[in-house]
Amino acid sequence: MASSVFKDALAAPVVPAPPATDSSASSSASASLTSTGRLIPLPEDDGDALLLILYILHFRHQHLPAHIQPDALIRIGVLANKYRCTHAISRATTQWFDRIFTGLESSTNASNAAETTLLMIQAAFILDEATYFARFTGRYVRTTPNRAVAIGDELPAGVKRIKTALQQRQAESFAALRLDLDLLLEPCAIALGKESHHYVDCPPNMEMDPDELPLTADGEPGKPVVCAVDSQAAPLYLGALRDAGLWPPAAWGARTVGQLITAVERFREPEYDDCDKCEFCLPLVENFEQKLTLVKKLHGERLWGICLDCFSATAGVDKVECRFAHVKPSVAQK
Repeated sequence: MASSVFKDALAAPVVPAPPATDSSASSSASASLTSTGRLIPLPEDDGDALLLILYILHFRHQHLPAHIQPDALIRIGVLANKYRCTHAISRATTQWFDRIFTGLESSTNASNAAETTLLMIQAAFILDEATYFARFTGRYVRTTPNRAVAIGDELPAGVKRIKTALQQRQAESFAALRLDLDLLLEPCAIALGKESHHYVDCPPNMEMDPDELPLTADGEPGKPVVCAVDSQAAPLYLGALRDAGLWPPAAWGARTVGQLITAVERFREPEYDDCDKCEFCLPLVENFEQKLTLVKKLHGERLWGICLDCFSATAGVDKVECRFAHVKPSVAQK
């Protein structure tokens, strides 16, 4: 029930073994029926990984270790694919993925964490673990500098595709962050634009009525007063973005995607008293606050990693509901 490969091996007819000798006793015994079932020779398999798989298939979970190394998970995945039982063991491997992921979140060794994360991405792909594939790829994209991804040539072709996919996702993430920054800059840019220039209590692009001009000490009509509420607020917000290292993008330097996300999350709006604004001033304070809330919401909902179902789909986007819930491009366009 768990493995079609094992099922076929157990259903194959038994070939009568020749008389046992000292040299062939082991091989003949492996092909014979015993009191507990049939012995199947598996001389080329990883014994430790195979033992863990058999513990899972036979519900001997009490014999499973609470924690295993990433390379052991990869070896288990290779064997599980060979015997076509990845889905049969997936519930048991979840605890290993979860424990390693939790450990990486609290790790202080960045280089070792990046290497472990990459190994776990490979393990999640081989074991068809959609949830942790998205989580580990998301962690790699957020925490690893944008550089070439080293993946062994001996791994399956599907795993090699991950290298290109991770680099592309990192580039897409930085591009998305620049668009998010544009959302924050938009209220400031509008406030500094000519279309927002206006006189006190006078609509933009309109000249004040001579009768409404302020009078000088001599009683003569003075010059109209330019409303400076917006033009003073915009530089204050731009300066706050600059001090936070978010603007301009050239100030990002070698910071990772995750560091920029954290900078946005910790950003605090500057205090600005706009009580002197007139009815024609822009609601810059309110607009910026709304944009900042929207950007933080987008960061919380965005899939920074890679969806395994979409990654495996021919068109690059799975048309049905993915095992890891995320917003798809086709849905976003609508």
